[in-house]
Amino acid sequence: MDRIFQILAVFALIMLLVNRFIRGRETRYYAYDYIRRFKPPLPAEVGERLIMAVAGAPEAIPAGSVEGRIDMFIAYEGLVFCYGAEGRLTILRQSKVKQELPVPLECTAMALDPSDGTLYFEAAGYIFMYVH
Repeated sequence: MDRIFQILAVFALIMLLVNRFIRGRETRYYAYDYIRRFKPPLPAEVGERLIMAVAGAPEAIPAGSVEGRIDMFIAYEGLVFCYGAEGRLTILRQSKVKQELPVPLECTAMALDPSDGTLYFEAAGYIFMYVH
């Protein structure tokens, strides 16, 4: 009986180890949330490191994976941030939707700060800030 428990314990440890290696390959996703809005401009050091959005839809996204129209997007480190002018941001990883959240309507610009992952949207004379 002791031998069976030893085998089960070793098997459980091996399964935990395998599970850890599989999860360890993909960085964990933290959900974004609205923080605040403020009048422009951004501080100069923040503005220099921003990754600006590209107009249009990314080619790598399969049709139908994002609800609605995609007006601009940012692809960064395995994540794709897709913005639609109807006020929807869809965040994808490997063509799977990680999060959908409401954002300002008809934004004129979208940018990502790679140092801390902050998203900035410019609309109606304000900058809207989203962090995870």
